[in-house]
Parts: sequence; C-alpha cells; structure tokens
Amino acid sequence: MRTVLFKYFILAFVTFLFASNTHAQNKFVQVQGDVKLDTLINRNIEANKTANTIQGFRIQIFFGSERKNASDARSKVLQLFPDADVYLIYQQPYFKVRVGDYRTKLEAHHMFTELLPQFDKIFIVPDKINLPKL
Repeated sequence: MRTVLFKYFILAFVTFLFASNTHAQNKFVQVQGDVKLDTLINRNIEANKTANTIQGFRIQIFFGSERKNASDARSKVLQLFPDADVYLIYQQPYFKVRVGDYRTKLEAHHMFTELLPQFDKIFIVPDKINLPKL
C-alpha cells in the first residue's frame, strides 16, 4: 500500500513540474520605459563618469585647529612611509590629516597597526577616496 501511494505521489509531482515548466515558458516579461526614469539613469551614469572618487576609508592621525601641528603630523607620516598618500584637509575651523585610500576597513587596518605606535589618537574613518591606480 505504501509503495502504491509513493508511486502516485511521484507521478503527481512529475506531472506538476512538467505542467508548471511548460506554463512558465509561455510567459514573457515586458518592461516599459519611463522618460523620467531614463533621465535619472542617464544623469547617474554621467555623474559616475566624471567622479574620480568612491566611498572608502582613511586613517585620521590628526585633528586640531593649528596648521603647523597638522603639517608636522603630515611630515612625520611621509618620513616614516614615503609612499603613503597623506591628505591635509581644512574644514573650518579644524585641520585634519588623513592617510591612505582604502576600499575596506580591513585594508586600512594594516596601516592602522603600523601608525598606532607613532600617533596618540588615530582612528579609521569613512571618506571619499581616490580611485585605485591601474
């Protein structure tokens, strides 16, 4: 009795799969465009072509109102790591010194561990970074 029920179940299951598969093949998806949507997409494409930055992370090593101290921190990093990308940023009324162009926090963490003994208060911050060099 069990084997007969099992065979009927398998037969019903295969029939269901076959019926649903042939039914799905007869359906088509039609996408209708919208002028406003197309305009927004094109505007986004053009903005991405002209932007030379992406969202990423940098290591902030200095934050303060004295330009000389910011320049000193920048010089110290460049002495220790000559190939590092170091940015002196002024956002009124403060100066910030940030290091690197890292796409992930994990990438930034390697340099963070090397800078940690040299600077007191450093941390990884989200920032717009330059595109990677090819």
